[in-house]
Amino acid sequence: MIAENLKKSNIGITLGIIFETHGHGLIAANGSSRVIGTAILLIGIGGFVWGCLNYSVGKGYSPFLGFLGLLSCLGYFVLLFLPDKCKNGGSAKSGSGL
Repeated sequence: MIAENLKKSNIGITLGIIFETHGHGLIAANGSSRVIGTAILLIGIGGFVWGCLNYSVGKGYSPFLGFLGLLSCLGYFVLLFLPDKCKNGGSAKSGSGL
């Protein structure tokens, strides 16, 4: 796994989960906090997808696999179990079709 992408993915996924959780909490509350909760939830989803994108690139796969983050933790678990094409922090081999 590429170390730079691992750091970015950890930040994006962690902040995404925090924002999504708080956004859901505000949406569940009654009142005007639903609009703010929806905005926070969307920011969290964006952060989570960005983190998954960096995770897939760090493992040597296409950045489009990052959109598995739209499936939340299920998409992350799919990425988690993909084999790492970038062993020892190196880059993926050229000509792999990426």
